[in-house]
Amino acid sequence: MSDAMAGPDRRPSSTSPFRWHYQRISVPRATALADAMAEMAPKAESILDIGCGDGMLLQEVARRVGARSIRGVDVKLQPNLPFDAAQYDGRKLPFDSSSFDVVLLSDVLHHAEDAAATLGEALRVTRPNGAVIIKDHFCFGPVSYAILLTMDVIGNFAQGIDVNGKYLSPPQWIDLVQRCGGTIDRLNWPLRVHGLPFRLVARSEYQFVARILPRPS
Repeated sequence: MSDAMAGPDRRPSSTSPFRWHYQRISVPRATALADAMAEMAPKAESILDIGCGDGMLLQEVARRVGARSIRGVDVKLQPNLPFDAAQYDGRKLPFDSSSFDVVLLSDVLHHAEDAAATLGEALRVTRPNGAVIIKDHFCFGPVSYAILLTMDVIGNFAQGIDVNGKYLSPPQWIDLVQRCGGTIDRLNWPLRVHGLPFRLVARSEYQFVARILPRPS
């Protein structure tokens, strides 16, 4: 893991029961997601990460695309982030319209109280030639729902993040994007996020990255 990947030291302590999860799942997952999301991003000088967490993903995507201005927001903002970050209410972003080349939403919308409001705001602050890059899940029925919910509970327990389990099917995703004034320009699916043996449960078919373009007004 590079210094840039490590960022500020928010790793669980060596005695933490979450240390194994961090080393074996969280860090490799962040690397895979950064690769996939950066590959979708247009040329970008500025990036906003909605739900920035510990900042690992934002810094890695920015490094890959060469963005010099990075900002983050989160409803539960972590302290001492190495970039400009702000807490927000999960609905209204504290930025002017058309402020960023790229906006990231990584596994955020299924946590959102109002996914349409969150995505609509992401599109609002995206420049006309920019893009919103979404990483999220496809839900195909009760079995995939149960697996996704279990993964979410385990993965978010240490950070105290609420798990709402608002997973959408592919048609529901299309409807959401269209209602928010966006267009699905590219889709990377199935997305390989985890290595074996974790991929046998957290299946690639449940994971996707999409590039959403704001529709001209």
